[in-house]
Amino acid sequence: MSRKIERNLSRPAHRANDPVSQYLKTLEDEYPAAKGTTSVVVRPDNRVIVSVPLPKGVKERMRLFDRMAEVGTELLLQTDQYIVLSGR
Repeated sequence: MSRKIERNLSRPAHRANDPVSQYLKTLEDEYPAAKGTTSVVVRPDNRVIVSVPLPKGVKERMRLFDRMAEVGTELLLQTDQYIVLSGR
């Protein structure tokens, strides 16, 4: 059985340098429609899945995935926190 732990996004992050908060801030800057529609799930293996309704256009979707993959990779190298963007 898999356990999902959802993070309440209405509360501010504990630290401004929290990698998930950094990821979400960049996501909202790059894709303003993500604001208020994002859900975050921390898996038991400590991987973070960020789900958001994706843009309709293929080019916009690919640009968003590319940019957030860059951000996720940078945060992984800096903090050892694995964060992935997922569409719903």
